[in-house]
Amino acid sequence: MIYLRDDDAKQFHTVGTAIALGKFDGIHVGHQMLIDGLKREKKLGRSALVFTFGNTPNSVLNGRVHKNIYTAQEKALYFEELGVDVLLDYPFTREFAAMSPEDFVVNCLVHQLGVQSVYVGSDYHFGKGRSGNVALLEALGEQHHFEVHALQKKTLHGKVVSSTTIRDMLESHFHIANEMLGNPYFIYGEVIHGQHLGHTIGFPTMNQEISEQKLLPAYGVYASRVKIDGVIYRGISNLGKKPTVSGTHHVGLETYLLDYSDNLYGRKLKTELLYFIRSEEKFTSVDALKKQIHNDIRLMLEQD
Repeated sequence: MIYLRDDDAKQFHTVGTAIALGKFDGIHVGHQMLIDGLKREKKLGRSALVFTFGNTPNSVLNGRVHKNIYTAQEKALYFEELGVDVLLDYPFTREFAAMSPEDFVVNCLVHQLGVQSVYVGSDYHFGKGRSGNVALLEALGEQHHFEVHALQKKTLHGKVVSSTTIRDMLESHFHIANEMLGNPYFIYGEVIHGQHLGHTIGFPTMNQEISEQKLLPAYGVYASRVKIDGVIYRGISNLGKKPTVSGTHHVGLETYLLDYSDNLYGRKLKTELLYFIRSEEKFTSVDALKKQIHNDIRLMLEQD
């Protein structure tokens, strides 16, 4: 997959594209319908291109700090897994925000990217002041000879599937958030050295740092899985600050993998959190922690 950001995204030119437009925070089941449309277009010889923003409009226009369900690196990994050919993380600037809907379509989609087909959600808005809508996009498609596919929103548990809904559900209703995501919520990052406490109690773990820009579910213990060299291993992951271990700790993910013991330091891995087991807690001793880990593993195996 070609992945371009900032000025590289602005300077990229191509032709014969099917394009999905959106912010794609979370790449949920609704977003995946757009990507499925792109994959059908690939059979017609068109390139599957996702046009999104590396920074959020609110951060530029209102100065609001905004954490994302998936980081830019995680989204790139995911889009590649889904079969996207080109990912453009286009820079959202005040200049871009002032562009009219017509100029966006003509300058970016038609002239720069050679669009032949566009996939959007039915509530899609674009251009200055979000003044462009699907009806305008369809009219511009007729004028510039490209197809427009506006897909209806999906609903689950009586709620419209959206990144906003998932963000609200992630901490309090993790299982619903995962269902809306369509695939387990994941954390992708390098395996780093920890304090090696796990080795001393018989549960060697892999530690992964987490970006400060990533939106996290509740701290606690999760059933998890990790694919390593094509093989999927089950695990128990602790998300949080390790309250039982003395000292101050940054938020991280610590995973004990069943049936795996090789060295993973320096490798970048994707850890999927399958379901929530219990909240993070501080134990009175390392022995108490060890006993609880045994219980966590037993509970996970009983539910598998």
